[in-house]
Amino acid sequence: MRNSFIKSILVPLTALGLAAFFAQACSGGDNSNSGGGPAGCIPGSTAACICAGGLEGVQVCNAAGNGYEACDCGASGPGGGGGNGGGGSVTCVEGGSTAVVCGNGTIDPGEECDDGNCVPDDECSDKCKNPFCGDKIVQSGEDCDDGQNEVGDTCPNDCKLPDGGPDAPVDPCAGKLIFNDFTAAPIASQWSYMGSLGYEAGTKMCQAIGAAGVCDYEQLAEIFNNPAAHPVDVTKITTKVPVGGMITAWVNRTTMTTVGGTTYPVGAGGRCNNWTYMTNHIDDGEFVTVTNTAGTIAGAFTLDANPGFSGDPADGFAGPGLDCGGVQRYIPCCFPVCQKP
Repeated sequence: MRNSFIKSILVPLTALGLAAFFAQACSGGDNSNSGGGPAGCIPGSTAACICAGGLEGVQVCNAAGNGYEACDCGASGPGGGGGNGGGGSVTCVEGGSTAVVCGNGTIDPGEECDDGNCVPDDECSDKCKNPFCGDKIVQSGEDCDDGQNEVGDTCPNDCKLPDGGPDAPVDPCAGKLIFNDFTAAPIASQWSYMGSLGYEAGTKMCQAIGAAGVCDYEQLAEIFNNPAAHPVDVTKITTKVPVGGMITAWVNRTTMTTVGGTTYPVGAGGRCNNWTYMTNHIDDGEFVTVTNTAGTIAGAFTLDANPGFSGDPADGFAGPGLDCGGVQRYIPCCFPVCQKP
């Protein structure tokens, strides 16, 4: 009966509807954020909740699995880590709101600029700050920007890389940073953060720590398949995965790939329905396992060869080993993709 109910409503739900549905499903219909609701949520999983001004926050299921903690409506939500990659408002909302002013097109107190959008690498950042070398955003005219004084720093203080001389061939993307950081904590497959659900929520989490957005599969594959060409990226990952350590991170893949003779098509079913789904019987979630063996970083991808999604639990798309529900993984955050002219 429950499966047929899910099948009948899941597909047409909007992102906000999904958030409300799963919040109620996990709290037994009680979304009071008291932390003492009836049993039914997965310990550590997240769900949407409503904050002052009508904004959406996030709440975390407690360790006993019998209710949610208080609704988190501030800058210290999952993945925020307290950092903002250059100062200013952690969250930007185009058009603004009663609680968020960055992005409303008006320069408010504490802002240096406000161009009315939330694009991180244009003339006014999504923190409402003027761009500068050291803000961890690769802006026009910069070759790199790691925030300066980073471990393994090879980005000059003027954010420009030498080209090896006037006659040396220049790869405009050589040496540019790819990896920024992982979210401060693992995140459930239903991404929810500061009024957003799914991939948009992941983008906001990453922007809150100074990245452009969620790393895509090709960015991660470039680092792990060609580590010698990306020593700074590897070093940054090493600081998060100590020797002998291992973590897993969600993989957001939107391009077909072939690995070991197996072709992996693209589909929302490999991304937990674009990061809005949190149980296992309908959907899958691709991920990468990052290990540090005696100081050598390696990444092993677990991909989905059948990534369809229909909302029907009998469709056969869901498979073992690619769980959405009951597991939390880090979200990898990257700088903008380098565009060659």
